[in-house]
Amino acid sequence: MGAVVGTSILLFLQFFSLVHGTFARGPPPDIWPKALLKYLSSGDNITIYVPALYVFGDATVDAGNSPHLNPNKIGELIPYGQNLPGIPKGRVTNGRTIVDFIAQLVGLPFPPPALGMSDAEKQNTKTGINYASQSSSINSYVPRGVEASVGKSLCFDQQIGLFENTIQDLKTQFRSNEDYSQYMSKSLFFINIGSDDFALAWDMEFNRNNTPDAYARSISNMTRRQLRRLYRLGARKFVVNNVPPLGCQPFNLYRKHVTTGCVEDINELVSTYNKLLADLLAKLQSTLPESKFVLADAYKVFEDAIAFPKSYGFTTAKDACCSAPIPEPSMLVCNASTPVCEEQNARLYFDPSHPSERMHFVWASRLLIDSSVCSPLNLLQLMQA
Repeated sequence: MGAVVGTSILLFLQFFSLVHGTFARGPPPDIWPKALLKYLSSGDNITIYVPALYVFGDATVDAGNSPHLNPNKIGELIPYGQNLPGIPKGRVTNGRTIVDFIAQLVGLPFPPPALGMSDAEKQNTKTGINYASQSSSINSYVPRGVEASVGKSLCFDQQIGLFENTIQDLKTQFRSNEDYSQYMSKSLFFINIGSDDFALAWDMEFNRNNTPDAYARSISNMTRRQLRRLYRLGARKFVVNNVPPLGCQPFNLYRKHVTTGCVEDINELVSTYNKLLADLLAKLQSTLPESKFVLADAYKVFEDAIAFPKSYGFTTAKDACCSAPIPEPSMLVCNASTPVCEEQNARLYFDPSHPSERMHFVWASRLLIDSSVCSPLNLLQLMQA
């Protein structure tokens, strides 16, 4: 980014200032929909109908699946989830995630973690489910060193498999195939995955026998197959996030001993994949009837906030709230003995690899109204389509 904040960002910041205000501990539970309606006060014809929100991805959007795979691991530990009293633990942040904010906006309950649901809940839930898993990857092969460091996970294929089981129950809840098809066509499929393919997995194993370009292409080909599988299962409205600038995460800054700027070779690898993903989504939409594939540019959202942290209400984008510089890649998590900063939402990152609740809110807000980071439709337009 240049030194001047672009027009689209300035417009977004006006909205963000209105919605978020100066709440150091995060926005009150109902500020998001209320402020949105105020901001769009002239939009009497705006109608948002999203019957369900289905979530696939990694730790950033996990709502509690990983504790069922790895008891007493990240997300279950203090201080995670401090701003969500009474909510099952498992979120790798201090409060709500981008998915929680989107659900709140459209009047849906937070999508429950699939692995925490009873059989009765699975058979009667029509508002969406969260299949995301910490350390999840697009690649179904997880290097043993990665699993030893971060625990078991559900790869993208396994998450889609769980969704395939879900739709067997879903179909019985509708009077006709037409009703079911209408429900699926209006439901939102939110996907945030890929970071773990380009973080530890690359460094630990895949860089040995791959060039960056070849590896990015292989992950893109896997993504194509998985998205087409979801389409065959009935998904029509997709929000697919690209991979954020991992080289700017505190974890990689600490690990690579970088004190200024970001770890550029990591960001270059991520950018190679992100370009392939943009082309892939455009091709899928042009070839799959009635599909809507929206590219959510998480890379730019985080890049902008890192470049202009004060504009987004952050005191720093370099240091995580609950960590000191870490000597080993395995030390990714906060725990009860880790010092926690006083103003948790004044930091872009809550732990060395995962954003704070405030950053989740920035992310959701920008996707909602800012067409420079969400194309060919912004999130609001997609939900109205």
